[in-house]
Amino acid sequence: MTASPFPAGFTQVQTEGFGGFAGPVMGGTDDKGPLFLMDIAYQHLNGADRLHGGMMMSLMSIVMGEVAAATAKVKDASAVTRPLSLNCDFVSAGETDERIEGRAEVTRATRSVMFISGTLAVGPRVLMTATGVYAIKAAE
Repeated sequence: MTASPFPAGFTQVQTEGFGGFAGPVMGGTDDKGPLFLMDIAYQHLNGADRLHGGMMMSLMSIVMGEVAAATAKVKDASAVTRPLSLNCDFVSAGETDERIEGRAEVTRATRSVMFISGTLAVGPRVLMTATGVYAIKAAE
């Protein structure tokens, strides 16, 4: 099965460092808000030919990190965010050539800390749920 092209307006996020190596992860929006897409390829699999758990956690970190950064920048364009914790629960396995949809939303924010929840899914099948806590700081 060959994945369809990514929707118009979606661009690759985190093109440098590990994020660029692990993906590509494409980011954009739809009628539900921020949406991140990744097609499962051979390099994302574990020894059982399923999506590697570490890859799922990495993808969730990218999704939540992008949402945290965008949310913080709404109030302060110079703000930077850093993860303090990321708790992941595996629900289902991903297969080669499936397209993962990643979503996250801020559930609470203070001046210095942001709480986020997120999901990774293939269609209606949830692969992972997660919660995270991110520190918010003005750029130095």
